[in-house]
Amino acid sequence: MSYRLDCNVLPEHGLRQVALAEINTAISHTKQLPSEHAVHELRKHCKKLRALLRLVQPVYPLLFQSENIHYRNLAHSLAQSRDPVSIRGALLAIAPPHHFPTMHTLLRHMLHLKIDKRALAQVEPFLIQRRGRIGNWSLEDVRWAHLERGYCRGYRRARKAWYQVQKLDSAENLHQLRKRVKDHWYHSRLLEEKFPQPAALRCEPLKQLAQVLGDWRDAYLLCRLAIATGESLGKELIPILELGDWRKMRLRREIETLCSALFIKAKLKVR
Repeated sequence: MSYRLDCNVLPEHGLRQVALAEINTAISHTKQLPSEHAVHELRKHCKKLRALLRLVQPVYPLLFQSENIHYRNLAHSLAQSRDPVSIRGALLAIAPPHHFPTMHTLLRHMLHLKIDKRALAQVEPFLIQRRGRIGNWSLEDVRWAHLERGYCRGYRRARKAWYQVQKLDSAENLHQLRKRVKDHWYHSRLLEEKFPQPAALRCEPLKQLAQVLGDWRDAYLLCRLAIATGESLGKELIPILELGDWRKMRLRREIETLCSALFIKAKLKVR
């Protein structure tokens, strides 16, 4: 099942169907994928489930609070093993695989240390438990108008995060912007069938912006690791920092262009 609400199905049933599909796919990934890829997919499914819950948060705050914390904690428990993979991707984005062998060796060592097989083993029973609770979600009174309200709230949060970046261009503010953009992108995907304008029209540019923000974050983590590692990188240190900074600067210009187009309006009209 795609990550989209069927406009011919009552919202309460559609929300449960999408949530169940995400959990079932996540369980399948824990069984079938290598650890490195399973961590990435599991974190992605957690983000999509949290975004779905955030869509109904204005109307069902208690449901959001009771469910969101579990998926957030699961994603956090897997976060450390994800960073070396992201940093390796940033390293490959600035140079071919045979460049910077010392840094590649360090990242392989970090990845080996940080993949927690015990944490992964606990994921499946946890997800099975959360799956059993979806049928009890109190969504009987949810209406499309409520989801529209949640969608507009998500847009305002993303726009505010962009405003904060303009005020203070920091790694933390850009990271917050990425999270808010991902929520808004997931909400657009959920509602693209019911509200083709603007939800469907925003999906692709929001996806692109989320990717660019992720690439910026990975390049930032690469530079931070290089500085922390210091002289042990030898001659690799300065080139990594120079290429990493150049990539961050180029990505930052792209972020500016995309955000200026996506968040030009103070209010977003769904219909």
